[in-house]
Amino acid sequence: MARIRRVVDEFDAARAAVADPGSTTLVVYGAAALIESFYTGMEKALRRIASTLGGMPSGEAWHRDLLTTMTLAIGGIRPAVLSVESARAMDAYLAFRHRFRNLYVFDLERAPMATLLAGGRDVETLFERDLRDFIARLATWVEALETQGR
Repeated sequence: MARIRRVVDEFDAARAAVADPGSTTLVVYGAAALIESFYTGMEKALRRIASTLGGMPSGEAWHRDLLTTMTLAIGGIRPAVLSVESARAMDAYLAFRHRFRNLYVFDLERAPMATLLAGGRDVETLFERDLRDFIARLATWVEALETQGR
């Protein structure tokens, strides 16, 4: 979370740069890289959870499938990791990540980037809340299992 927060801390400056019509392509590309890094950081955390508790999706749509499956509880294995609200909010960043990796820098549109940069703090807050709730539910599960085992 500290690294994700560090990326989001740069979003206001990046948003101002994207809004400035005089910003160079390099500056816009840097802002786009921040957005991509933000989503990738959250996705890395979800991948670690999926790999350990419930299995990683595979196939061409694994990125989207991962986001979707994190909203589902897997009976006896793990509770849901994300709220539907968080997954929906994160979906826009996933879509941008795909565009960022598949478009030329000259094709990036500033207005959608500005919107994502403006919403980053809210998405980070939702994501952190969900992770904290997930960890608390896991701790409750472990405690219950330990109590049953006594």
